[in-house]
Amino acid sequence: MADFGISAGQFVAVVWDKSSPVEALKGLVDKLQALTGNEGRVSVENIKQLLQSAHKESSFDIILSGLVPGSTTLHSAEILAEIARILRPGGCLFLKEPVETAVDNNSKVKTASKLCSALTLSGLVEVKELQREPLTPEEVQSVREHLGHESDNLLFVQITGKKPNFEVGSSRQLKLSITKKSSPSVKPAVDPAAAKLWTLSANDMEDDSMHLWPCRRTGKREVKGTDELPTQVSLWKLLPGRCLPLCQLPLPWDASLQTWGKGASE
Repeated sequence: MADFGISAGQFVAVVWDKSSPVEALKGLVDKLQALTGNEGRVSVENIKQLLQSAHKESSFDIILSGLVPGSTTLHSAEILAEIARILRPGGCLFLKEPVETAVDNNSKVKTASKLCSALTLSGLVEVKELQREPLTPEEVQSVREHLGHESDNLLFVQITGKKPNFEVGSSRQLKLSITKKSSPSVKPAVDPAAAKLWTLSANDMEDDSMHLWPCRRTGKREVKGTDELPTQVSLWKLLPGRCLPLCQLPLPWDASLQTWGKGASE
């Protein structure tokens, strides 16, 4: 019994069916009560009545099903789902069931792999097979009488599964670390007088006094009309007796700019 990890104060359920010998069931319950002590509790449930039981969810630490010596219990998907419901988060199921060693799709007796899959589909985790053992002649006869199944390829398999450490449908608020977006940078205020000076209108572009000259920047000087490859274009306004520079526009490097040179048109 120590293999099931049962200790004082735990709530344990024993699931049995009509194939379970009465004396064997009573002997198992007595041993469990001695292990759980006065602070624990041992409940006995017939597998046919389990779905109608009044047990609330998360009621038991450990559930033993089909483990009464001599039992030949089969577990349906509905029974496994109910067992998973009444188990406490982190609680364990220990199950014993006769299985076929050969695949037979028409048999209601499952294979060991299908039984493990059924426990997983019920919502249990860490499902694993603990041991296998052959059936005694009395157990073979019990399978024939109670299950109406006859086969030479039967074994008993003991499997365990664990309920996850949370209840189905539970929720928890997640703490997300979100970097606070920085405020958009504020553009500096523009002097209205400067804006007016550097703003061109459609009339300005049609003004004959407006000219573009390619130039090459040399130190702090700008040489207009240079024969060398220009690096800027300067916008000038021709006034009586003088030229007023308005702005300089940088030119990106491009092979087509090599047309600027001696003899090139403005």
